[in-house]
Amino acid sequence: MTSMSMTACFDDQGADATFSGDYVEFEDGRLPNGVNATLVRASSEQTDLIELQVNRVSTSANDEISVTFEVDPSSTAVSGVHYTLASNSVSVPANEFVATVPVTILTGNIEPSEAPSLKLKMISSTGAEISTNYSEVEINIQVVCPSDISVATDTWMATCVAPGYGTFTATVKVTPLGAGQYVISDVSAGLYAGFGYSTTQEAIYADNCGALSFVARRQAEFGISAPTVDPTVGSFDASTETMVVYWSDPTNEINGTTTLVKQ
Repeated sequence: MTSMSMTACFDDQGADATFSGDYVEFEDGRLPNGVNATLVRASSEQTDLIELQVNRVSTSANDEISVTFEVDPSSTAVSGVHYTLASNSVSVPANEFVATVPVTILTGNIEPSEAPSLKLKMISSTGAEISTNYSEVEINIQVVCPSDISVATDTWMATCVAPGYGTFTATVKVTPLGAGQYVISDVSAGLYAGFGYSTTQEAIYADNCGALSFVARRQAEFGISAPTVDPTVGSFDASTETMVVYWSDPTNEINGTTTLVKQ
């Protein structure tokens, strides 16, 4: 199990600010879009721990605060499928200002195509009032697969089929950029070079569990873009070390399919 801790500092109220009362809140209730948890899935048994910070907002901390919360019905995450909660309550001890709510994410159960969200809502409290503005927090869960198509710049044999232009073959370089993204040195596999242009026509692709999506062109003389006709998402076959990617050049009416085999 890995652990992800979501913590932050209190807002500075300023030297002239005054405050009275005792409140309790979710620290990440301040985030307008909730907590975005992107988790790399390495196995079907994997779990990850997210800790949500609960704050005591008070000028003193003499007494314990106990808070009960519930899962909001708007949540799309399912208990026992996407997550588990050890408890539906948390206590901020006397003389302490923070506590944490542990949420176990069942990462191994979640497909990259899913995007479950879990919203927790404070419903009762002893020792302090529940904050009006920050009593809810939402976790947006996204799972991605580890990617190791290339761990360093390496050589691939590329073949591009471009209807109306023909078939082209060239040796190209694939360089990892991190976070599952890779740059192909000449996605056209020599198509443009065949007309006297540079062999550097770079395009960046993102790998998510073997699905390869166009991200952006990098160094290129032409307007290499995302594919404009189906299929638009390519693939990586680890057993044959083969990539298939799709791209377009709208100005020159090119829709290319490039197959790359690691050398």
